[in-house]
Amino acid sequence: MKQILCLFILTLTGLQAFACDDTCKKQTTAKYGVEFAGYLNRKYCSDISIEFMTTTLKSLQSYRFKHLESKHRGGMKNTSRFIKQREEWLQECDQYLSLTKQGRVFKDDKTTGQIMAALKAVSKELESLVKGVTYASDGSRNSTTVAAEKFDKLFTLIDNHKTLLQLRGQFVTR
Repeated sequence: MKQILCLFILTLTGLQAFACDDTCKKQTTAKYGVEFAGYLNRKYCSDISIEFMTTTLKSLQSYRFKHLESKHRGGMKNTSRFIKQREEWLQECDQYLSLTKQGRVFKDDKTTGQIMAALKAVSKELESLVKGVTYASDGSRNSTTVAAEKFDKLFTLIDNHKTLLQLRGQFVTR
């Protein structure tokens, strides 16, 4: 009997979250005139955020540590596009979550702003390298050093955020 009651409560809770998404979407559309895609909801945005902090992060770390120094323009261009695509997904979710008053994609304004800015900086730096930008050589910096530093800053911000979530018991690693 307890199992059935627990299952009923979990189902009801899930339905309430979904109803909140529909209600929130309607209220936001009426208030701001913004129409959201049908697939947007809190769970989808949570999944996008977790996917970014796990799978995407591993992919970017692999590129940074194994392929960035090769200076292969095709790889830089593809990685820049990959980052921009993830950035668009995260921005879409962040707009949805913030306008429907369900939080931010990375829990708060400061963290979300910092991670999004770091994403833009990495993407912009890779695009510059593809175009052939070079830096005045002072012996310690080559054309990929700046990009590597921007990648490292992004990784640090994400790692700090993941640590905070883990301390709060809110993040499950995949």
